[in-house]
Amino acid sequence: MQLRLLLVFLPFLAFAQPEQHKALSYNIRYDGHSDLAPDWKERKIPIIAQLKAQAPTIIGFQEVLYSQLTDLKAALPSYQSIGVGRDDGQTAGEFSPIFYDTTRYVCQQSGTFWLSLTPEKPSKGWDAALNRICTYALLESKLDHRLLWVFNTHFDHIGEEARLQSAQLLQKKYTALQQKYPAPILLMGDFNAEPDSFPIVNLRKSFKDLSCGMRHPELCSGPTFNAFSTSNTDDKIIDYFFGSASLMQIKYEVLRDTFERSYPSDHFPIVLSFISL
Repeated sequence: MQLRLLLVFLPFLAFAQPEQHKALSYNIRYDGHSDLAPDWKERKIPIIAQLKAQAPTIIGFQEVLYSQLTDLKAALPSYQSIGVGRDDGQTAGEFSPIFYDTTRYVCQQSGTFWLSLTPEKPSKGWDAALNRICTYALLESKLDHRLLWVFNTHFDHIGEEARLQSAQLLQKKYTALQQKYPAPILLMGDFNAEPDSFPIVNLRKSFKDLSCGMRHPELCSGPTFNAFSTSNTDDKIIDYFFGSASLMQIKYEVLRDTFERSYPSDHFPIVLSFISL
């Protein structure tokens, strides 16, 4: 009798366990000739190898040109991509796309907005040097049907005011979306801002820092920007994961795989395993 009851309740016990997600954020460096690193046709080989080895369920890329997007989609056939080019809202300029594992999620809603005073159309904001965007998606788990908002962004590298205003715009956009579809958020990307900067400090007021929690600084694993150099002269932390209070970090890691005499990109990919409580 006891064995029969256990067999009946086992499926419910398994369902009660929180589903684990694995996100990866990676600024892959736009395709173009550089004295600092090999061309994309060479760099994409170790980058794709990293992605396949990690097998994340959610990926946020930055600095992706359309030709690179095509290569990534071909290399990752079980993923669906979301996002548009920042220059025309179609294929021109850099993308900040979200890739999600279609065996794990269904996308219920998605879009892109510009980090500017006119976020609904291609535009440059405040003192930014370039158009900047944020791509977002509402993903539904096929396992437990829980919803998760995913935001992937790339802040401007020049404009200090633009970075601060961009952080505030992200918070407003998420608040508006959550009113219609309540769900926790995972925010990731290249913020071009160090941990003690105003944009990062402000984001920590609204979201948990899942990449380098203030309560547990020992979880931090060093710089995310390498400048294509194995020396630490220009190294800094500028890539992050943030999330709602209900997201719990299981593991955070900065991947430092080398390529030739340098690295596959001028940023290290960062990886987060987490659950939604």
